[in-house]
Amino acid sequence: MSVSSPASPHATHASPAGSIPRIGVLGGTFDPIHTGHLALGALFARTLALDELILMPAGQQPQKQGSTPAEHRLAMTRLAATQLAAELARTQPTTRLSVSTREIERAGPSYTVDTLREMRRDIGPQASLSLLIGSDQLVRLDTWHAWRELFDYAHVCAAARPGFRWASASLPLRQVFAEREKSALRVQSTPCGGILIDNSLAVDISATELRATLAQARDAATPPANLPEPVWHYIRAQHLYRA
Repeated sequence: MSVSSPASPHATHASPAGSIPRIGVLGGTFDPIHTGHLALGALFARTLALDELILMPAGQQPQKQGSTPAEHRLAMTRLAATQLAAELARTQPTTRLSVSTREIERAGPSYTVDTLREMRRDIGPQASLSLLIGSDQLVRLDTWHAWRELFDYAHVCAAARPGFRWASASLPLRQVFAEREKSALRVQSTPCGGILIDNSLAVDISATELRATLAQARDAATPPANLPEPVWHYIRAQHLYRA
């Protein structure tokens, strides 16, 4: 398995006879990327039998200000991808892993709906495209730009954090959840439009808390438990997250 860095995913590995290509995109600020992100990607690579898993750091995150410059977040994502690739080689060897610069290279705010629209144009109407997120993002999906249009281009697959509660979502969101809920097999076999919630990932990591830990323990001899070691070495070399 190789880790590549395409600006856009124009091709995927061949799928078994009779199936359609299955692509998952895991985006985020990745400030920094941590083991929770990697665990979420690995989970859905297995659950959806993905042909391709794409890590996509955001360019200009419209709901966050003051993020670390994109070039650092991209570099950290590429370093973390090598660790995830090694895991996938053992657990899901048919999944190709790539890092995309699509949002970083695009001018203006990184609206997910624009990204999925572009990807759908690139991969065609038949492929299964899934947006992979955490449940913390799922319950506030209705704050995203043009959020209802997301389902025109992709499925939304969420990994529930410990303590996830349906009631924390708005009524319109809960109605959409009920109307669009699909099984993993249905997500694999259809292009878009569904919601899949997986409750098996008992991981709850906060990037905000991780940045605070890095600022307070900048001279630590070992990385924090939830940070890939190559990413930690990069952070130290670039003097990131200093108090």
